[in-house]
Amino acid sequence: MTIVTPQMIRATRVALREAANNRAAAAAAASASAAASASPLRRSAAFPSFASSSSSSSAISPSRAHFSTSARRWADDKAQKAKEDQAAGEAMGTEANKPEAEKKDGASSEVEKQLAEKDKMIKELKDQLLYSKADLQNTQRRAQEEKSQASEYAITKLARDLTSSLDILHLALRSVPEAMRKPATDGADEARKAVSELYSGVELTQKSMTDMLRTHGVTSFDPTGEKFDPNEHEAMYQAPVPGKEPGSVLECSKIGFKIKGRILRPAQVGVVQG
Repeated sequence: MTIVTPQMIRATRVALREAANNRAAAAAAASASAAASASPLRRSAAFPSFASSSSSSSAISPSRAHFSTSARRWADDKAQKAKEDQAAGEAMGTEANKPEAEKKDGASSEVEKQLAEKDKMIKELKDQLLYSKADLQNTQRRAQEEKSQASEYAITKLARDLTSSLDILHLALRSVPEAMRKPATDGADEARKAVSELYSGVELTQKSMTDMLRTHGVTSFDPTGEKFDPNEHEAMYQAPVPGKEPGSVLECSKIGFKIKGRILRPAQVGVVQG
């Protein structure tokens, strides 16, 4: 829709007044020219009447034709000026509306640009949040693994040290004759009682240390009589033994230890030769 402002109306009125003044001036000039053309008629009044009539007729006809032509031109100029004024008004209205439309388009484009930037920022923040969560989970997992490994390593080192002490206790218990391992009776001599009591004390110490290691996942095993397993047993020697299955463990010189299902130390054994 074309918007006509007061400035446009004033400009149109000024243009119309100027056009009217120009046309009035043109009409006055045409009248003056017609009067000048008619002056010879007065000078020819002394001639005969037929000559006067002929001259007057020839002088007036061009004046009327000129006036008629000027009137038509004035009307045409007025119509053309009105069309030009209307076109100018429409052009001014279009120009007046154009900045408003451009302004709206520019504002809409700026809003869309800002929204696109915000969407991009939100996406980047979401990605950073996901990366941060993943990093946090990985850090927590690594910390837990390191904690478990540190605890297990500390137990492993302590268990290896204690297994040597258990080996000594195991050898000490094996060195006592079977008859002296049982508690001594009232009629037994003092030496017999001392050996029996010492055996009981060493056996109790061995049991206490074994229980302590078991609470931390360390267990002992004696594979005597079992099938030889190179993953858990260390063969110290081989000997043919009649009546024994070849490849079986004949005896265990050092018991083995496991920590949480894994081999801490293989058992040192003798194997029946096939």
